Amino acid sequence: MSRSRKSKSRQWRPSYFNDTSRRNHRNRSPKRTGGKLALWILIVILLLLSWAAYLLLRPAGSSSRQEYYAYVTDTTSGEALMTSIAQELEVKNPALLRSVARVIRLDSKLRPGRYHLTPKMSILSICKKIAYEAQDPVKLAFSSIRTQGELIDKLTAPLAMTSEELRTLLRDSVYCDSLGFTTETVRCMFLPDTHEVYWTTTPRELLHKYEQSYHKFWDKQRTALAQEMGLTPVEVSIIASIVEEESSKTDEYGDIAGLYINRLHKGMPLQADPTLKFASGNFTAQRIGGELLKIDSPYNTYRYKGLPPGPIRYPQMTTIDAVLHRKPHDYLYMCARADFSGYHAFATTYAEHMRNAKAYQKALDERGITE
Repeated sequence: MSRSRKSKSRQWRPSYFNDTSRRNHRNRSPKRTGGKLALWILIVILLLLSWAAYLLLRPAGSSSRQEYYAYVTDTTSGEALMTSIAQELEVKNPALLRSVARVIRLDSKLRPGRYHLTPKMSILSICKKIAYEAQDPVKLAFSSIRTQGELIDKLTAPLAMTSEELRTLLRDSVYCDSLGFTTETVRCMFLPDTHEVYWTTTPRELLHKYEQSYHKFWDKQRTALAQEMGLTPVEVSIIASIVEEESSKTDEYGDIAGLYINRLHKGMPLQADPTLKFASGNFTAQRIGGELLKIDSPYNTYRYKGLPPGPIRYPQMTTIDAVLHRKPHDYLYMCARADFSGYHAFATTYAEHMRNAKAYQKALDERGITE
């Protein structure tokens, strides 16, 4: 009976009470647990990396501002720069911006420059742009400028250089001579074209840019046209500057240029009113005479024969071309038309010119214009 019970109990004993089964269970369990743990760790790491990438690569700013220019000087610190950028672009996570700057050691990589930033840029792209000194160029352009002072202010305003630095270089006769100009004629070198330069461009680099542009414009064809008239490129530019001051009507530029060239070839003084205005600084004068004629200046073409020593404004390239392509004529005199149309009455004789001049003077009197 007892043997039978023993036998029965052995038959019904569950397999997990078997020693071999227990050993197998113990051997498999740690492996499964370790594998699952490693998988979860990997998932967490991937999630963290994805979140970090999202924070680094998403648009950094929440500002409606379209753009911001960050200026870096020799004294700018990375911390101050990041604070400024965070404020200007309303960066969502300024602490992360500063942390990335520290990690990439931005302080040691800062170089002077002008950097164009937008709220749509990521924190990583902002830091990389500044670290790699990826400056954005400045576009320089000017028009309707008379004096060198105006030009200097216009060119230096968007750049790191000071107006005094550029002015000093343009007054350096040795330097101007190395470019092939005098301190007066160097103004002819500046053609009103658009140039792209960096904010950190030096005065010498800037002038080299304009020198290249000048020589590119004065190619063999234009130089040959000037030589045919017995003029140099500088002399053509000076005439163009007078022509542009004489009239706002571009369709008579060729006739005005031809008149002055005729007077030059005949040894007659130019007697160009705009040169007197330039010499006196009175650019609004409408009656030329009296004290203006007595001004002792090489720019007084009533008093001194030949061309003035330099241009009286910075002429457009189209005006220079109008001088080069003027049609020959016999005009020696001109006067503003009495109808105040802005056009001129041209004459080949002095008598004809005086009739035109009297008509204009009468029109001025009738309008009460005394200066």
